Amino acid sequence: MPLRNSKPISAAQLGFIVEDAASEIYIFSASDFRFLLVNRGARDNLGFGFDELRKLAPWDLKPHLNEAQFREKVRPLLETGSGDMVFETVHRRKDGSLYDVSVHLQLLENDGEPIFFAAIRDVTRENQLKRSLEDRERDLEAALAGREVLLQEVNHRVKNSLQLVMALLQLHAREATDDGLKFALSEARHRVSVVASIHQRLYMNGDYSMVDIGDFLAELVTATVRSMSRLDDIGIELELQSGVAIGMDRAVPLALVVSELLTNSLKYAFPDQRKGTVGVHLSSTETEITVTVLDDSVGYCVADSAETGTGLGSKIVHALTGQIRAKVETQTKAGGTHISIVLPRG
Repeated sequence: MPLRNSKPISAAQLGFIVEDAASEIYIFSASDFRFLLVNRGARDNLGFGFDELRKLAPWDLKPHLNEAQFREKVRPLLETGSGDMVFETVHRRKDGSLYDVSVHLQLLENDGEPIFFAAIRDVTRENQLKRSLEDRERDLEAALAGREVLLQEVNHRVKNSLQLVMALLQLHAREATDDGLKFALSEARHRVSVVASIHQRLYMNGDYSMVDIGDFLAELVTATVRSMSRLDDIGIELELQSGVAIGMDRAVPLALVVSELLTNSLKYAFPDQRKGTVGVHLSSTETEITVTVLDDSVGYCVADSAETGTGLGSKIVHALTGQIRAKVETQTKAGGTHISIVLPRG
């Protein structure tokens, strides 16, 4: 709200305001560049008295700008006869120490004579903080780059280790003479391959913590059917909600459970090479994620196997669903079997 009945500020009062201003205030001639006024804030920071400053010009305080460079910097103002500019430079105190400054320079007129008015702020502390933040950012970038290299090395070694385990299991399975042992080794190799495929997806995507379940389940179903040599007679049904992701710690157990259920279905639900369909549905709400493994067989009841079976596969399903705090819900009817794994989000 404008003040009424207030007296204008006198020249003397204005002089006191400038003298006591927190900013460094300089007024100097636009012809010979000699200082006409330097306020207390500037004098105290510089360590010069005013009599000493009257003998100096702006470039005497600026070690990074000589006379020619300073004159060139202000030439646009002199050519237009008015205007202002803002720039940063360095001031040198009487004792030789330096400090960073932000300069707001204006060309004005005083009794028809052009003069420069400079309001200068000491930004040493700000620049120190800025440089400190830049140093920290560089350190963090270097640390992240090192972490990335380390993760790539670890992932490479894990990948090689998993491939070695798979190769050894396959070798032993081929050399085994007992059919039961051969079968167990082959199943073990398949389980390791499920873990390896999740790891490979993480490694290729560059995200070492989260897995897109939908993309992975699509690959898992196809790979499982292919591994059982049933691609020609078993169709695949996929209804997978996009954008559903979980952490690595739950993705591996969930994938192993789905793999076990699919393998059981392919082994037992379609006897005598009967044709049929297996599938996986994925859906989610704000609180739950549901993965349903299904088949349309009228053969072996996979649901009963998952619920009451005593074999290794059933034990794996029970153990891993418990690990990820998931519920197993089954539905068996003439049209086939549906087994749903319901796990909480988070």
